[in-house]
Parts: sequence; structure tokens; C-alpha cells
Amino acid sequence: MDTTGEDIEWEQPWRAIQFAAEIPHVQNQLERELSAQHPLYGTEARVIGRRIDNDDVVAVLRDGTYVNVHLVWATGSSPGAFPGKYPSWFTYGHQDQFIHAMQADAAEYRGEA
Repeated sequence: MDTTGEDIEWEQPWRAIQFAAEIPHVQNQLERELSAQHPLYGTEARVIGRRIDNDDVVAVLRDGTYVNVHLVWATGSSPGAFPGKYPSWFTYGHQDQFIHAMQADAAEYRGEA
């Protein structure tokens, strides 16, 4: 199972994290927003994609689970600016479940749903 997103055929509004400067920026933001009280804290969530129409990112956890995280773009240098509650998130499950959800998002984005 690929957990890098390299074998995903991305469909808008989703896209892979593409630019070398973007990867650490978005990853650092996710880590900044996950406080010790957040359920994803310590899961080694690695961002592999993001939506172009909102602040959602898709990340892969250490165990291979795909999750959606809605970043709040908290500012400041302290991790967990919104302890426990934010950022909101949900689990897709395995890669094929994320791909299915992405395809549904793409159909909605195109006005087909």
C-alpha cells in the first residue's frame, strides 16, 4: 500500500502537495495545530494532498490510515493554539476509501452531484 499519494490520480478539488516550498509549510502548520489533547497528536500524520477550494488536507497516519484535517491556520509559535477541539478531522480509512471520497468530491465540484 502506497502512503505517499504518488499512485493517486488526483481530481479537483483535490491535488497533491506539489511544490518543495509548500510541503514543509503545510506539514508544519498541521503539526502546529495538533495539541497534545488532539486525537491525531502523536500519530505522525503526514500531509500528502490538499483541496483547492477550502482548508482541508489529506494526511496519512503512521498506521496507513487516511484522514481529512480542516486546518484553521492558527498563528503563533505555540503548538495547539486550539487545544483538543480544532482542527476538525475525520477518517477515510484506507487509500481506496479516500479515492472514492475524492471522486465524490470531484463530481460535486463539477456540479454533477
